[in-house]
Amino acid sequence: MNSAVKHWKIQRYSAIMNLFIALWLAVSLLCIQGNSYEETIKWLKYPINSILISLFFITSFLHMRLGLQVVIEDYVSKILLRKRLIIGINSLSWILTIISIISVLKIVIFN
Repeated sequence: MNSAVKHWKIQRYSAIMNLFIALWLAVSLLCIQGNSYEETIKWLKYPINSILISLFFITSFLHMRLGLQVVIEDYVSKILLRKRLIIGINSLSWILTIISIISVLKIVIFN
């Protein structure tokens, strides 16, 4: 499969996953809106909630990375700058994903 086609498909799949997970997250946040801090932590400790929150972070940062890469490839004409920006976006995406998952794990394990 061509890498451009693969990139396009992954971006579309991540958008679809984000749609469903974001709907779940919006409904969930409305349901726990009046909860105390302890009740919210208890909600996040349920395995399905912590897994879906982690999936939301993973798919969101993946989708962000893919979308920004396309924008950079389309509008940055200098090859060296383009490569550096893509490396920066990829690195930032990974760092944010890891920090998000570690934060969820920290809440689930230590609270």
